[in-house]
Order: sequence, then structure tokens, then C-alpha cells
Amino acid sequence: MIVLCTKSSMQEYQIWLMLFSIGLEHPPYISLVPLTHALILVSSEQTTQRIVDLIHILVQQPDGQAAGGATCFAELDINSWAPLIEIAPQHKPVFSIFHWVWVKGSSTVPPEDMNAKIDKALQLFISAFTRHNPTPLLDFVALILDSLSPNLRPLDPSWLRSVAKLIHNIASSKQTQDGRRAFTHCAAALLAAYPDQAPGPLFSDDPDAPKPIAYLFIKMIQVDILATLHILMEKLSTPEYPSLSRRIAAALDTMTSFVGFLIAAADDITVQQSLTPDRIIKLHEDLVRTIGDVMEYLRDRWDGFLAGTRGIESTQASGRGIFEDPITPAAVRFVATWLRDDDGESTRTQAGGLVELFAELYKMNLTSEDMPELRLPILAALEGVLQTSDGLEAFNNTDLLQRGLYPDVRRILAGRDADLTTSDYMRGSAIVQVFHILIEHDKNLRSHAGSADILDLISKCDVRPIQGEATSLDRLRLDFQTDVLELAATLLSASGRDITPALQQKIKHALGNISTKVTGNWRILDDEDMVVRMAELRFE
Repeated sequence: MIVLCTKSSMQEYQIWLMLFSIGLEHPPYISLVPLTHALILVSSEQTTQRIVDLIHILVQQPDGQAAGGATCFAELDINSWAPLIEIAPQHKPVFSIFHWVWVKGSSTVPPEDMNAKIDKALQLFISAFTRHNPTPLLDFVALILDSLSPNLRPLDPSWLRSVAKLIHNIASSKQTQDGRRAFTHCAAALLAAYPDQAPGPLFSDDPDAPKPIAYLFIKMIQVDILATLHILMEKLSTPEYPSLSRRIAAALDTMTSFVGFLIAAADDITVQQSLTPDRIIKLHEDLVRTIGDVMEYLRDRWDGFLAGTRGIESTQASGRGIFEDPITPAAVRFVATWLRDDDGESTRTQAGGLVELFAELYKMNLTSEDMPELRLPILAALEGVLQTSDGLEAFNNTDLLQRGLYPDVRRILAGRDADLTTSDYMRGSAIVQVFHILIEHDKNLRSHAGSADILDLISKCDVRPIQGEATSLDRLRLDFQTDVLELAATLLSASGRDITPALQQKIKHALGNISTKVTGNWRILDDEDMVVRMAELRFE
């Protein structure tokens, strides 16, 4: 093999062709990859490039062929991967090799082993990019996290803080268009893959650091959103819009995580030390402005869509792609996270103009599995919007209650425990919370035809005793059952004229039995606060 280093370029080329032909005809040629370590270290740039190109071709061969394929490469140890990783800064196809192998060829390697290898490999990639432009590396990390099977993602990534630092460094330095795209997509991918672990490294500054790098990173994300939103409408039908919309969607998802981080870290002393009061005030002002601009953009897109469906504008100008545009779900999540916890009257009133869009998206989630799941964010947004008269009026002008919320909660109430997920129970509790707000502000819900049906379904709930150690699913199920019992008590107190006395008594008796079972389960969990909460319900 070393002879390749000493021959002329033509000889090298001929020998590589010969080896390639041999590799296609004989047992796994990909197994020669470990032998390339010494070769890469002493090869010319051209020879190294041919090695990379050859491996790139081999890993894409079907696994059944003798060339080896992605599976054979995936089974190599980390030391065999290291030489390729070391030259990644100079040879971009290396990224394609590892992406292909990890996504396509990892099925034969035990997930825990592949986890550990990918974790070590990514750390090697970061080390290889010391003193190199990290933009390609951030693109690679984002691509891997977006496409890798969740069970293959490293559970506790050793490289998370290192990648966060690279993101901060690019964001706080003179940016190129590629750099802005890379750090924005990578940040969003980290937050999506590691919602509990990534916010700290990305959003927190070292109190002793001379420059608030994380704060500057957030500011750059905000600036990008604000600077881009006003040109998006005019770019809708241009070739550059898809990449533009993906970047802004990633920026909005990052801001959503940041708002959630601020709320969760309200009492965290470390976070308070890095985010000084003046920075918090400035961030709040900028966030309010950003939320307002995002809602205005969503409203413009929705109005454009309606104009198109009514024939007022052309299909191209109307924005018929609103439901396929990645900005739409990202913007809804961002707006919802803010509206739920911010009590600003003007912001919530402005959001009333989005209720019709919320209703359409919610109903689409009931009937289509191809849509991004937005029901929980929409319910969170409604908690804030329905506190205003404009929002309540807009809600009553839609069929979201009859064709969205009632059918959804009916499915949860009538579903079997084995078929329901944590998301179902969380959504069910969120629907109940919206019902309570509607009851408080709009008396019509009490006498709505669907409320008697819901009351009947609640009275038929099957509550089974918790056995063994309780899971998070058990806890969420109990939360939902408690929430619906409180809703039943409220609906029952206002349904006298809609239900006969005999039926009312029958429902009360059934609800009392259910309440006893739910209370018993809370006792099993030794949760006295919930036992006290249940004791306040009366179904005599």
C-alpha cells in the first residue's frame, strides 16, 4: 500500500483503479479502510482525495455486495474512523461518508455501541476543526441530528458544550451568510434533539466571562428574524425562499426554546448572574417586538391564503403554501409559548387575528398525519387569547369548538389506555383548561349541545388501580382524569335544564364512583395535594 506514495500521479491513478475493481469482485474491500491510516498520513493531496472518493463510493454499495457497503463501515471501530475524521476539514466528502453510514448502515450494530461510537466520533470531528472554519462542521452536526434515528443519538453528548461554543463564536464574530445559516440550523437541531440538555450551554453565559457571548447569540437570532420577516412575502415565489424559510423557521424554534428557558430558569441564580436586569429588560422589549412582527407576518400569510381561495389573488401571490411552509409551525410554537405566560393585553388582542388560522391548523391535525403536530401549542396560545374580548369573539366565529376541541377530547375519553400516549393526556388536560376559560368568559359553553355528550363520556371513564411502580404515563393519565372530573362538576352544576333529574342523578352517581377511584390512585402515589384537590369535588 505504501508504494502508492512514491509513484507518479498516473501510476497512483492506475493502481487505485485496479484496487477498486478488485474490491468490487472480492470479499469486503471496505475492510481495507483501517490500513489507510498510515497511507493518509504520508500521501499526497491527490492520493488522499482518491482514498476519500473510493471509500465514498464503497459505503454506498448495497450491503449484499462484496464491496462492503455502509454496514461494514459502521462495524469498524472508532480507531479505523479516526484517520478520515482527521482530514475532514480539507475533504468535505468525509461528512457525506459518515452521514450515509450512520443513517443507512447502523442497523447491525447494537444501538448502545453505535451511540458511544458516534459520540466519540463527533468529539474527534470537533478536535479536527481546531483552527479551521467550523461552518461545515456545524452543518454536519445539524444534518446528523435531524436525520439520525433517535435511538442512535448519544444520550449524554460529551461534545454539546463544545458545539455550543462554536455557535457562540460564529454568532459573535463577523458573519458570512453561510455562517449565519450554519449556526442557526445547528442551534435549532441541538435544541430539538436535546431539549433538556442544550438550553443551558446555548443560552447561559459564564458570569466571569469578559463578553456576554450567549446574550449576543440570542440578539443575532432576533436581528435575523426581524430583518428578514419584512421581505419574506415578496420572496414567496422566488428560488431562494425555501432556504430562507428554513433558516427563519430554525431561528424561531431557537427563540421558542429561549423563551421556555427564561421561564424555567426564573429562579436560577446562575442564569440571573449572566442575564443582568438591564439585559432582561432589553430582551423583553425585543421579544415583544419580535412576537408582534411574527404575528403580523402570520396574519398576512393567512389573509393572502384566503384571498387566493376566493379568487381575489393569483395562486402564486396568495401563499397557498402556508400549510407546507416550515415558518408556519415554527411561528405558531413561538407565539404560543409567549402568549401562554405573558399577560400583555395588546399582544393577546393582536393574536386574536390568528384564531381562524389556529382553528384550521387544529382541524388539519385531527385528519392528517403529514402535518406538524401543533395542537398543544395552539391550546397554549388559546389560554392567553381567550382572556380578551377580541380573542373570544374570534373563537366564537370559528367551528374550532364543535369540529376541533370536542372531537379531540371525545377520542381521548373514549380511547383505551393502551392506545393513548403522554401527548394525548397532556393535550386532553390542555383542552379542559381551555373549556374552563370559555366557561368563565362565555356562558354559551355550558348549554352547548356537545357539553352534555362530554359529561356523559366523563361519567363512563374506566379508572383502573395503579399497580406496581407508577410511570410518567400513569401520572399524566391521573392528571387528566382529575381535570375532567373538575370540568364535569362545573358542567353538571349548569346543566339542570338540559338533563332530566333521573339522568342527572345517574351521572352524579357514576362520577362519584370515578372520583373515589381516582382519589385512591393518588393515595397510591402518596400525593396528598392531589388527594385534597379531589376532596373538594362533590357529586352527591
